[in-house]
Formats: sequence, structure tokens, C-alpha cells
Amino acid sequence: MRSVVFTQYGEPADVLTVTETPMTDPGAGEVRVRLTARPINPSDLLLIRGHYGRPAALRPPSPGEPATALVGFEGAGVVDRAAAGVGLRPGDRVAVSADGTWQEYLNVPAADVVEIPDSLPDDLACQLTINPMTANLLLDGLGLVAGDVLLQTASASAVGRMITTLARQRGIRCAGLVRRPHPAPPDNDSAQIVAVPSDSAREQLAEFAGAQGIAAALDAVGGATGRLALDCVREGGRMTVYGMLSGSPIPVPPDALVFRGITLDGFWLPERLKGMLPEQIADLTRTVTEQLTSRQLNAPVAARYDLADIKEAVRRAESGSGGGKILLVG
Repeated sequence: MRSVVFTQYGEPADVLTVTETPMTDPGAGEVRVRLTARPINPSDLLLIRGHYGRPAALRPPSPGEPATALVGFEGAGVVDRAAAGVGLRPGDRVAVSADGTWQEYLNVPAADVVEIPDSLPDDLACQLTINPMTANLLLDGLGLVAGDVLLQTASASAVGRMITTLARQRGIRCAGLVRRPHPAPPDNDSAQIVAVPSDSAREQLAEFAGAQGIAAALDAVGGATGRLALDCVREGGRMTVYGMLSGSPIPVPPDALVFRGITLDGFWLPERLKGMLPEQIADLTRTVTEQLTSRQLNAPVAARYDLADIKEAVRRAESGSGGGKILLVG
């Protein structure tokens, strides 16, 4: 079967290759999934560069050959084979949360797959286990109420758009920082987009928030953009960092924490899920499945590439051209 792998950390378009790897039978409690769609997420690209929260699992395919690592954290497909006693059958449609989804088949524990309804197409199902879960957990963690103002960096990203949708449903007013000018939503009373970099961004945000100020910020960029978001949060507010798209650290002035009383913390989905009870994760999974199935949350797709075209696909994913996710199919 075809698998996307790399043998050393580096720029994705330089180090990724497609190779043939053996297909094996599922072990006890596992299912083998024939994957049909996989998104390219920022976390995938961080892993390939060696900047992710856990190192890639480099394994030698056979003695004397260079160690390789698989890529991909989520996908969708159909069960191809199930171990005895597993409550899934060949042909069942599933979303997968596991390492190594950028290949044609993958053995995964049955606990790491989600059965999906026929009304949820693969384009959406393959995006079920990361972005919508992140969006829900980030927003819930802020404790905002109707009328509060939320500021996001990378607000035009997949997660950013989902957070905006969920926040506005709760009556939260949303402001966004994006890398290039972006059309504002039609309801300018509850959402506003501000381009970055911009000398007037701080003033625009202050005018939009009014006397109540910005209650919280969510940052996926870091660097100067993350610092701008931090500076805009009101006294006693909160900022959560969940990404590092710029690759640069956020310069944090001590007075923001000491005198302005801002709470600054980080969010990483795998660690957040580790701290949740199984029933809580099950509830969250049901919630995001319903949100995607009902189209309450939208997960648009900009383009689809076959696994063989991985280099072109990652270049497109990093181009910042927008319009939705880049998917790997086939």
C-alpha cells in the first residue's frame, strides 16, 4: 500500500515521499481502515519540521534501511477488516483519530474510530476529530457570556471560522486578526475583521470593543501578532495560545501579568483530551458529529490531491490562499 513518509525533519515539500509499505492484519481490539480522505493540518506540518509537542516515531522498515516516520493525525474511510469481538463490521464508515493516516490502510484501536452517519460526507468526516473539538473546547474554556468580546488571531483559519460561528451563536461579539484583508461578515455588529499588519489595528479593535474592552483572546500565530492580541486584552482578561503559525515566540511583558492581571495559558488538544473522562469525550464527539452533520459548523474544502501528489498538496496548504482545507484522497 502507499504511505506518505519522511526520514528526516525538514520542510514538508522537501522531505516527504510516497513509498510502498506492507499491509498487516488488525490486532486484538483493532480495525483496519481503508482511508479515503485526510486533511492537511498545521499540526501535521509541525510534526514534519520537528516542532510538534511529541517527536515523530521514526522506525526502520527493515535492517539496513533508513528510519521512516508516518504522517497524519486524522482521516475518514471504511472498515476493511475487524478483529474478533470488535463491534464494527467491514463497510462501516468511520472517522479516525490516530497517527499515520496519510496512507491507504491503517490498523487502529476500535476506541480511536468514530462511526459516522451516511449524511456526513468524507470531506467533513475526515475533519471531525481535531478542528471542531478544538473549537468547542477552546470556547468553553474561556467562560465568556453573551455580550463579551472575543479576539482571535488567524480568525480566517478553519478553527477560527468554527470558533466565530459557535461564539456568535452564544451572543459573543467576535473580532479577528488575519494576515491579509478579508471581507467582513455581513453582521458587523457582532463580528469584525481587522487586517494584520496594520498601524490602525489596535485602534480599530478598541473602537469595536468599546468601554467593556476585549474579554479574551485566542492566539494561533505567536510572534508580533500574538503580542498585539495580548496588548488588546482588557485588565483581568485571558489569552489562550493554541498554535504557532509564525514560528516566533510571543514577547510577554511582565506587567501584563503582574499589573494588568491577564491570565495567559496554552492549549494542546491531545493533553486536553487526556484530562477528560471517557463519557466527556463521548459527549464531545456526539456534539461535533451533530454540528458537522447539521452543517451548524462548516468545514469547506479548497482542493483535493492524490497521495502521489503530496509535495504539491503541502505547498498549496502552506500558500495561505484560503478557501478551505487541502485534502489528501485516494
